[in-house]
Amino acid sequence: MSSLEEQLNRAIGELQLLDQLINDVRARITTLQAIAAEHEGALNFVEELIKTESGMKVLLPIGGGNYVHAEIVDKDKIEVSVGAGIVITKTPAEGREIIEKRRENLLQAIQNFEQRLQQYLNRAEELKSIIEVLSEKIREAGVRK
Repeated sequence: MSSLEEQLNRAIGELQLLDQLINDVRARITTLQAIAAEHEGALNFVEELIKTESGMKVLLPIGGGNYVHAEIVDKDKIEVSVGAGIVITKTPAEGREIIEKRRENLLQAIQNFEQRLQQYLNRAEELKSIIEVLSEKIREAGVRK
């Protein structure tokens, strides 16, 4: 195998690895965006809860796209997940702060993954150009023989 063919094989291998990484990063971004949207919805709900003077009527999801009608009778506390299956009781304002911080962290993670994705995409384009050049050189060398 010639040096050009070895270079071509290495470039193709790297491009295949990058394609896998690109797909993985895109999936992570999509997942993080969905989680961030959930946090945004929670923040909007807490804001409405804080503004409400008396009981608030809501549709409570029970799974599978099904809901029951419910009324919030105690708007002075909410249960906030802090991770690892642990939930703590907080005031709506304290809960809002926790949720906002978590959402900010998610948005930062999304931004970091988007930057990494762009780096991978740029490198993939470089590799495609290299593969094209090497393939052409190999064809030319084969024609000369």
